Amino acid sequence: MTTYDLRKKTDASTGQRIISLGNNIRVDHLEKRIDKQEEKLNKILELLQNGNNIPNANK
Repeated sequence: MTTYDLRKKTDASTGQRIISLGNNIRVDHLEKRIDKQEEKLNKILELLQNGNNIPNANK
C-alpha cells in the first residue's frame, strides 16, 4: 500500500489562473466580466422577487 505525504508541494494543476493586474487590458476585461455577472445576478434577484407573477403551470 502506498502512502503519500500531503505536506509536500505537487505539480498538479489547481485550475486557478494567475492574472497580472499591471496590464490595463486585463483589468478592463475583468471589470467587464464583473459588470456582466452583476447584471445577471440583478436579473435573477428581480425574477425571484417577482416570481409570484408567473402563472401556475400545474393547473
